[in-house]
Order: sequence, then structure tokens, then C-alpha cells
Amino acid sequence: MRYLLLIMFVGILAPFAIAGLDWQVAEIGGADSEQGPYGGGSVKFIGDDGFTITAKGGDIWGGKIGCTLAYIKGVVGDFTVQYTVEEHTGDPPTTWTKVGVMVAQDIKSDTPYVFLASMPSNHETALKDKGTKLVTRAERGGAAGPGSNGWAPLKWPVTYKLVRKGDLFTCLLSFNGGTAWESIAKGDKKDNTTVAFKGAVVVGIAINGHNAGKTTGTARVTNITIRGDGVPGGSTAVEVHGKLATRWGDLKTKR
Repeated sequence: MRYLLLIMFVGILAPFAIAGLDWQVAEIGGADSEQGPYGGGSVKFIGDDGFTITAKGGDIWGGKIGCTLAYIKGVVGDFTVQYTVEEHTGDPPTTWTKVGVMVAQDIKSDTPYVFLASMPSNHETALKDKGTKLVTRAERGGAAGPGSNGWAPLKWPVTYKLVRKGDLFTCLLSFNGGTAWESIAKGDKKDNTTVAFKGAVVVGIAINGHNAGKTTGTARVTNITIRGDGVPGGSTAVEVHGKLATRWGDLKTKR
């Protein structure tokens, strides 16, 4: 696993109370990842509240996950994450490149996690309309689910919200920027899940490519906000690891 630590700085963004967050980027997985090899990815920050994120190969599922994750660590207690997927594509086309908010115990490939998966359902690079669903792996190294299709069809841009209250995680989506929200429950797919994480967690946006390492998933994610008393603030210069270059950017948090 390779990872890149980011240097973040604070922007002045009315009307919200803005605090700097120590964002980091992890490339999780490798040759033995699900739908691998996972060949790495990138995060390019855009504006003051989002980024374009990519991943070549890999999958966020059971076994060893393979994904690119832009995240903050040390988050405790209840919180709400909201963001908009402006566009999501796969090259070459695949069904299961997935992007969305991930809450994980750590950045190891066998970590327990909750992942709000959004597929590129309304784009020509989607082989099938898989929509969106809440994927859970409650035990380290265990299986993930549920399988098959989620809530569909999607219409970009799609705004998502994930709310944590104790061990319960609930998600919603909106097609008008958060003015009106809809449940993603459909058939046997629920809009909530329960995972008992231990202590602090990492929270961020993850993406995988899929297709036995052949497909690169690319998504533009904006309007990212994180609310919660246990969301750490601050702006910290950190060290770059491996052969990756330092990246710069702003992200905002509302408390």
C-alpha cells in the first residue's frame, strides 16, 4: 500500500465557519486486490471544496480492497458527510467502478468499512445501470454486501448525504443540490447499515476502477462538507511518502 500525505490550507468561505483539515491520500491495495491489480490513482484538488479522483483497477468489496482514498483521520463520534458527484466515468467501460464516501477503521486493505457506492449509471461508459447502494464490511477481512443492483437510475449531478449516529449509518440522495432528499432503499437494499467501529475512524471519498485491473475510474466530486464535533481541524505540513508528488488544495468543514 502506498500513501501520500497532503499539506492543506484554510480558505475563507462565507457563510460557513471554515477550519483547515489535514487531508491525506492513500493508494490502498496492489496486485492481490479484488479486481486487481490495483495500479494506483490520483487526486487533483479543484476550487475550494472538491477534487477529481481516479483509480486504475481494484474494487471496494470483500477480500483485499483496491482503491484511491482522500481522507481525514481521527474522526470520532457522530457526523454528517455531504458531497456532490458531478461526473463519474470508466475507461474502458465497466459496470462496477464505484465512488463515494467511505468510513473505515483504518487504511489497510482488509479494513472494516461503510461505503456509499455510486456507479456511472447514466454515462456511456457504464455497461449496466447499477445506480447507488450502501456497501458494508463489518468484520476485518470479511465479506461485503449487499450484491447486485442498487437504487437507479441516477441523474448527474447527484448529491449524497451520509449520517452517523452511534453505530448506525444512514444515507440519502438528492438531484437538486440538497433541497429535497430521497431514500436509496430499494427492494432488498436498505438506506442504512450498522457497523461497530472501535474508537477513531477515517472518513473520506474513495474510488475503484475494476475490470481485472484494466479500467480507470474517474470522478469529479464537489461541495464536500463534514459536520461533527469530533471532526479534527487544523492545518498541518506533513511529509510525502514514496515517489508521489505533494499536492495542494482546500476542503471545507461545517460544524
